[in-house]
Amino acid sequence: MDQAGSAIYDGLPNGIVGASASELQVPLSLIRQLSLALEDMSLPEGERRQLAERLTLTVERMLRLTQNLRVDYRTQSMLNLEPVNPMTICQEVVYELTPLFRAHGRTLVARPRNKSLLMVADRLLLRQLLLGFVDNALHYGSDERPVQLVVGGRGNKVRVGVRDYGPAVATDVLMRLDERIARQSQVLIARRPRASGVNLAIARQLAEMMGGSAGVVRHRDGATFYVDMNLSGQMSLL
Repeated sequence: MDQAGSAIYDGLPNGIVGASASELQVPLSLIRQLSLALEDMSLPEGERRQLAERLTLTVERMLRLTQNLRVDYRTQSMLNLEPVNPMTICQEVVYELTPLFRAHGRTLVARPRNKSLLMVADRLLLRQLLLGFVDNALHYGSDERPVQLVVGGRGNKVRVGVRDYGPAVATDVLMRLDERIARQSQVLIARRPRASGVNLAIARQLAEMMGGSAGVVRHRDGATFYVDMNLSGQMSLL
């Protein structure tokens, strides 16, 4: 391994690499199956296009997970904390992941706000964190009940949440992940086998790096995974 690669892995919390490798086995197997299916030249053109689209979307999900492995968790010296409009980030996430949701017959929306709120955050890390939350919510919404990105104020904090309609989760689910990751095994979320425990663990790390926190609210019909960041005193001009 070269020095750059070693530095990346040295900066990760214990077990993240092993847990990530375990999670990547499923999409890698799917990619292999899709690639083999595409070799069948007798398939109708429409079916081949659908397989190719699914292959592309699967690769993109893998890339989003592996991107988290490039974050150095040992230092905050590289952070660019600044006033950020979280609704703008939410709209970017919706734009990027709508094709994935559409391919699975799901809908993703950003709930609008009348008044803009600014939070203090690293724009790129906040976007990365929300992409992980939304990726996890993929299978827990529908056209009738779309997955929603929601922005709200809570005292001197700004909360950005991803509301889904999946099975119930424990409110301390994020806190329980550390011991599972330490075993470098696949990190499963109880009753949500398609969700990525690595995504949630890394989201909590990213939030804490930026001076915030991450958590989950349990609803009777789903959950909201959220990040709380400090409210910016800078006036929004939007």
